[in-house]
Amino acid sequence: MFSRFIFIVAAILCIAGIGRAQSEAQPCSSDEHYRKLLAKYPQLAGYEKAFEEQLGKRMAERTTAAADTTIYDVPIVIHVIHDYGDENLSDTVLYDAAQYWTVVYMKENADTADVIPTFVPYVGKPGMRLHLATKDPNGNPTKGIVRFQSYLTAAADDEAKFNQWPPNKYVNIWFIGTFGAEDVGVAAYAYFPSSAVFEPYYDGIICLSSYVSVSDVSVAKTVPHEMGHVMNLYHPWGNTNNPGVACGGTDHVDDTPPTKGHNPSGCTPAALYDTACATGYMVTYMDSHGVLDSIVNYPDTANSQNIMDYTYCSKMFTKGQAARMRTALTSATAGRNNLYTTANLAATGALAPMPDLPPVADFIMNRGTGPTSDARAYFLTFNNSSSFVFRNASWNDTVSGVSWSFSNGATTPTSTSMSTVTNQFSVPGWVTVSLTATSNAGSNTIVNTQAVYVADTTTVGGMGYTQNFSNASDISNWPMMNFYNNQFKWQFYTGAGIGDNSCIRYRSYDSSDRITGNAVGDHDDFYTPAFNLSTSTDNLYLNFFTTAAYTNHNIAGGTTTVDDSMEVDVSINGGGTWYRIGGYGSTRLDNNGNYGTEFVPNSATTWVPRAINIPSSFRNAQTFFRFRYHPGNTGNDMYLDNLYFDGFPAGIKEAITASPNSFNIFPNPSSNGFSMVFKTGNTGAVSYSIKDITGKLVYQNTKVFTANSIQQESVSRSATQAAGMYFVTITVDGVNMTQKLVVY
Repeated sequence: MFSRFIFIVAAILCIAGIGRAQSEAQPCSSDEHYRKLLAKYPQLAGYEKAFEEQLGKRMAERTTAAADTTIYDVPIVIHVIHDYGDENLSDTVLYDAAQYWTVVYMKENADTADVIPTFVPYVGKPGMRLHLATKDPNGNPTKGIVRFQSYLTAAADDEAKFNQWPPNKYVNIWFIGTFGAEDVGVAAYAYFPSSAVFEPYYDGIICLSSYVSVSDVSVAKTVPHEMGHVMNLYHPWGNTNNPGVACGGTDHVDDTPPTKGHNPSGCTPAALYDTACATGYMVTYMDSHGVLDSIVNYPDTANSQNIMDYTYCSKMFTKGQAARMRTALTSATAGRNNLYTTANLAATGALAPMPDLPPVADFIMNRGTGPTSDARAYFLTFNNSSSFVFRNASWNDTVSGVSWSFSNGATTPTSTSMSTVTNQFSVPGWVTVSLTATSNAGSNTIVNTQAVYVADTTTVGGMGYTQNFSNASDISNWPMMNFYNNQFKWQFYTGAGIGDNSCIRYRSYDSSDRITGNAVGDHDDFYTPAFNLSTSTDNLYLNFFTTAAYTNHNIAGGTTTVDDSMEVDVSINGGGTWYRIGGYGSTRLDNNGNYGTEFVPNSATTWVPRAINIPSSFRNAQTFFRFRYHPGNTGNDMYLDNLYFDGFPAGIKEAITASPNSFNIFPNPSSNGFSMVFKTGNTGAVSYSIKDITGKLVYQNTKVFTANSIQQESVSRSATQAAGMYFVTITVDGVNMTQKLVVY
């Protein structure tokens, strides 16, 4: 029927300046990512135009030749990016999905029988069989499914595309849990061949794990839709993400009539028989001499059952779309024409039987509970009333049996449970866990020597305790956890400090020239030993000093958003539950500004004091603290030193010692009273008064303290009932000292 696939109707392809015309999210954001790539690489527009001209010529040649009945075999690999949640799809679910995708691309899906009569003559067969690879890029046997644990599964974008296999040899498909802020509401997206030329390391499909079920007709064709983009199909209304807005776009395929698109409507008559854009739709074809060849009267009804539409009534590709996909597949653009070659099919093992491989042994901690957002419970005291729960997560085969072993005096030292093992431990320290998974094809063992940490209940100090982090051995019982085994982590550091050359560092600086992966969503913990704070009845502060910076050296556009943060949590039941008592973020944490290189403090003036008031409810005979760091996309290193407990906030006592004829007020501004820290004189008598901004005396008092000592005096809010500015004056041995106080 088709002599030429040349559009002479509708409008030209919009490839620049396209904004989001609708506030609601769209199922596919391939066009949005194309638009961003176009802004980054303006030359993409010219490349795209040339590619379209090439496709037009090749499709014209194909339509004048005998019908192409070639079946193309295409290797694929599935990457499961997960954090051991529901997004960690089972092998069986993925095998079934991959099989169904081939059914669709071979036009064997049963629901083509439901295509409305208008389009039955136009149902196309792409003629592609998608095969899970049986050889990885190194030639090792595989089942075509690989797994990678990452926090980015919860906020995924291109940087969650870990461990891409060569895209000219495999079509990479990533499944994730949730998209990030730029793709809220999106189900999936893919890269067009021309886009992949500019950023080949992102070439492939990324899709929500919840959109893989072949039994749910509303999502079953999500990956086939995205595979259409991989093979250069656009949405029927054109290369925008604005369905339902107006007629006028084009997908460069003649037998998909002009449409505004439907988002989403389901299989409703209004969608199935929509003629708003295609009434009187005909295409005139000319031969190579410019002489009229034919006029084809295509349907006046939108092809709303098209897999590339958004109706969620997807059932078919058209013959023109099938030809366009096959033309893109046989083009050298982005190396698509290497996928189906005999050499590549042999190298990827695409046509070989699925190998029978041993399982991959794996386990994970069950999620913890508590007021803070505990990802999982990795820290408890020995003989705690709470328990560690270990969950089997082995994969890659049907596991017939498992064997567990646990160190540290486990209540259950060995187990054959296929699901979970609940354990308590009687010996403090890091626990070694071994898990062997067995199937008919063999066995595999994983050994983790730092699976969880069992804390000692012996207290190391209380009021007056100081930890200078002088030696690594001093903090052997301060466990540091790098949950995702990456470069962002806590570590003992020599090369900076207060009073010596050592401290604790959180390494937030990204030293990679990254293509995939970033720090957003990561977190890491370090824990203190137990402290006995039960005897502290007055003010008590957890004090320490920090210094930090941020960077934008690897951020596109040079953003200066500062998104590192650190929280401090407390537990009085041996790690069973944690409560947040303090935190720092943005420039309040990264106090040294923007560094283009890795930040290392070189002066005592870069350090700032930190003080967290410990509520009396957490002053227990066995109190633990946890420092949790959240690295961000612009992070640099943060250093922590000189941790101690005192009745005064950090920095205040030090300042008074350095300058006796001064005093400090905190908090300032204040909303609920304030405290004064000062050094008494030879008599110990101290007078203090408060005047408002008009000079009116609102409060005064005199007390006698121990002579020549540093003291703290608290003043209630009742002394300054009205909000505003006040002047506080202290008199010591006849010397007056005055400071401003802001009350709100």
